[in-house]
Amino acid sequence: MRRSLLGLSLSFLLVVGCAPVRHGTESATGGQTSSSGGQGGSAGSGGEGGTSASGGAGGSGGSAGTSGTGGSGSAGAGGGGAAGGGGSSASGGSGGSGGSSSTGDAAADAILARDGSDAGSAGAGGNGGSTVHTGGTSGTGGSGGVGGKSGTGGTSGGTTGTGGSTGPTPCSFPSDWAPGSPTYTTYSLPNPATACGYTGSNNNITNIAVGSNYAAIPGMSPSNFDTSSRCGACVQIGSTVITIVDECPYDAASNNQPCANNPKGHLDLSSSGAGAAGVKGDPSLKNQAAWKFVPCPVKGNVVVRLKNGNNNEMYIENEILPIQSVTCAGQTGSRQSYGAWHFSGNIPGASCDLTDIAGRKITVTAGSSQGQNVDTGVQFPKCQ
Repeated sequence: MRRSLLGLSLSFLLVVGCAPVRHGTESATGGQTSSSGGQGGSAGSGGEGGTSASGGAGGSGGSAGTSGTGGSGSAGAGGGGAAGGGGSSASGGSGGSGGSSSTGDAAADAILARDGSDAGSAGAGGNGGSTVHTGGTSGTGGSGGVGGKSGTGGTSGGTTGTGGSTGPTPCSFPSDWAPGSPTYTTYSLPNPATACGYTGSNNNITNIAVGSNYAAIPGMSPSNFDTSSRCGACVQIGSTVITIVDECPYDAASNNQPCANNPKGHLDLSSSGAGAAGVKGDPSLKNQAAWKFVPCPVKGNVVVRLKNGNNNEMYIENEILPIQSVTCAGQTGSRQSYGAWHFSGNIPGASCDLTDIAGRKITVTAGSSQGQNVDTGVQFPKCQ
């Protein structure tokens, strides 16, 4: 590129410093010179060649206009018309076309066959090759940007939260609870305050599966409720569910002979429970429907209640299975003959861990007011 520009500058100096070289005899009636090219635009057209054997001089090229086209000289008869110089292009336009000629001089043509960077003086006729400026190499387009990797979607839905209660779990009752041959009596509790600590009114007990369906289970004495671990347990007779809330003491002073006669298989039922189960309250009747322990179909949550007059004792009710052990504020409770759980220190507002007979555990908060039922907000899982 550097060498080509040097040659071009030399050619320019030769043309400006010397008169144009003409070849052949000039005609008496020389061709008319071309009009000058307009500014900023088209180059003037080349002069028409003379009719002599040596063609007339070509017309002067127009001034360099922007992208102007050089005028062409017509060939004279028998002689070469001078080639009009191409107009210069401000923006690197195409060079002017050289005039055609029957004969010419290669040396002169080489001078005139340029890119029209000057005002385009007419050259002597010859075989002027039309030199065209070669446009610059087109710019190479930038490489397309590489797209970012598509984002990886988040993990599918989040892990399921652990609820307060889970699904049904296998539950079993202690083997020594299995009942013997069934017998039944009936009784009523118009203003109940039971040995298990349940309360209610008009033969309806609160915090059990069905308030009117309740039962008393045989126990050695009022002061020795040896079967109190059954408090809150449910039994089923036919399709009827009944909750154990009381004791049928069979010591001599209590004079509950049917309970003494059949401590493993007898139940003292509420009249409503016996009627719903289709059994008779007569222990002499044999081959009646048997009963069995089942999970309680209670509704809602476990209920706790501080015992009236004691800030260190608590009742636990409305559970699915009977409670086996209780710990409050690090103290292990013991069940009393009247059904309450006793602790060495006061427990109002304490956190308590409850464990049922199937070994399942929940944590509740003790109440702060004596005699007030408190919904703990939690329940043991259902039992199968």
